[in-house]
Order: sequence, then C-alpha cells, then structure tokens
Amino acid sequence: MNFSIAANNFLRYLETQKNCSAHTLRAYARILDDLEIFLKTNVISDDLLTNSLEPANHKTEPTTEFLDTNSMRNYIWSLKENDKSVATQSQAVACLKSFGKFLVRSLELPHNPATIIKTPKKPKRLVSFLSQKEISEPFKIDDIFNAELYENANGLRARTLLELLYGAGLRIAECASLKWSSINFSERLVRVWGKGNKERVVPLTHEALNWLDKFRGFQTENGVPCENKNPVFTKDGETPVNTRQLYNDIHNLLRSIGWEGKASPHILRHTFATHLLENGANIVTVQKLLGHSSPNTTQIYTHVSAEQLKKALKQAHPRG
Repeated sequence: MNFSIAANNFLRYLETQKNCSAHTLRAYARILDDLEIFLKTNVISDDLLTNSLEPANHKTEPTTEFLDTNSMRNYIWSLKENDKSVATQSQAVACLKSFGKFLVRSLELPHNPATIIKTPKKPKRLVSFLSQKEISEPFKIDDIFNAELYENANGLRARTLLELLYGAGLRIAECASLKWSSINFSERLVRVWGKGNKERVVPLTHEALNWLDKFRGFQTENGVPCENKNPVFTKDGETPVNTRQLYNDIHNLLRSIGWEGKASPHILRHTFATHLLENGANIVTVQKLLGHSSPNTTQIYTHVSAEQLKKALKQAHPRG
C-alpha cells in the first residue's frame, strides 16, 4: 500500500477509534510526513543506486513494503544526528510502534518492525516549582490583584486560573476546555477531561471556588452568559479563550511577582504536586489528582523533594 494512504488511514483510526487528542494527531502526522521524506531521500534512492534501476522501472513513492526495522531505526538515528531532543525521538518511536501495530492489524505487514526499537532514555532532570515560601510570602495575591484589577476581566481570569492550576493541579488545556457544568459548587468538585480524553474528578479548594464565583459574577454583570453549556473562560459566552492567551495570563502573573524561572502554567501544576508530597500526601493520591496513568510518571516529584532535603542537609549540617 502507498505510504501516504496507510498514514492517513492510521491517523483516521487514531482520531475515530482511539480518541487521540488533536495535539497527538498533529505530532504523529508531522512524524509520518518526516518519515515519508526520509524514505524517499534515503531508502528509495539507495535502492535505485544499488540495483542500477531507472526511476521509470522502479517505485519512486514509498510504500509500506519499505517499512522494516532497519529503515525505522535509521530514521530515529537521523533525528538524533539532527540534534532533535530525546522527547522528540521518544515520541517518534511511540508513533512508529503504534503505526506498525496498526499495519499488522490491517494485514499490510506480517509483523511490527518497530517492536524491538528501544525508546531513548530521557536524562533525569528536576522540574521547576515555587517553594512553599515563594507561594505564600512574595505571592501577595491581594496586593497584586488590588481593587482596580478586580474590575478587570483579564486580572480576574488570571487570578481564577491560578487557583485552578495551583489549587487543583489542572493542565492549562483542561482549564481552557472547562464549562460551568464541569464545576459542582456544592460538592467542591471539578470534572475534567485530560490527555487521551480521560475523565477525572478533582476536589477544589475554598479559594478556587471563591474566585470562580467572583469571576462568574463579573462575567454575568458584563453580559457574558454563564449557563452550564457555556465555557468558563470566554469573552462572548460561546468561544473559549484560546490556550495561548491563558498561558500568557499566567506568564505575566508569575513575572509580576518576581518569579525568574520558566513562567509557564505547568510550573504551578508542578508546585501543586510537590507541595502535596512535601506535606504528607501519598504518591498514588497525587497520581490520581494529576491524572497520570502510571505512578512512575508522578515519581519525578519525589525526586524533587529528595533533592530539596539534600540541599537543606548540605546547607545546615556541619558535615554536609
């Protein structure tokens, strides 16, 4: 089968049968386009030279027949040679494994050639987060968000976002897709759909509910409908504020309090998880709150806490 047709069939399968996110679909489409170019440039060209065949007498467009372990492994190696990150290489391997599995099920290939390709190991690195002192001392929320900002939609939106990111550990994309029907004020719960369209229910803090209520009141007073069907973060009641704008809200907020690290919404999610573990929450609970499918993903936050302990020991102990 022609490679392009097979790739399109695979992407359609991911969208309709596996409910993959738009982000994953775009990434996998980009990887498969890149792989097709690699096959044209390397595998087919080499084949023509080796067999001394004229293009007219030989296949010049890649087919699924060109997909073997060798070509796939060489493609991954080309990413490394072009200084692509380990995360990019790992995503490409995941895509190839899934694509190979699909082709076997579709009877296009006898076996999955990507099965034995190893995923590159990610270098261990600590995530950035705000310390408990940074979140409570310099984070003078009521000083920053004074009476004037309370009357500003952008300020109120950023303040409410802060509570959802740090108070509930939500992802910025999850905040962007929130509807008022997702929030149960009486039970203090929010229902979100995370990666892979997985649903989870997360408790809300009193502060989060307080600011959601203030934001809803502000929106209603300014003619923005806040019925169950309406997005929480919207300017007209119908169209959600895009993720980039929400990202900028948090970026500007973190810079306004003097945070010099990476000023992204995910920093607040990292901070949420780290502070829970530092204050005695068990890792399985934190895993469920974050919506991680495996506790191994959540394990990085225990490394963060351990590093903080080492740092404290080194600074305070006479023989540190």
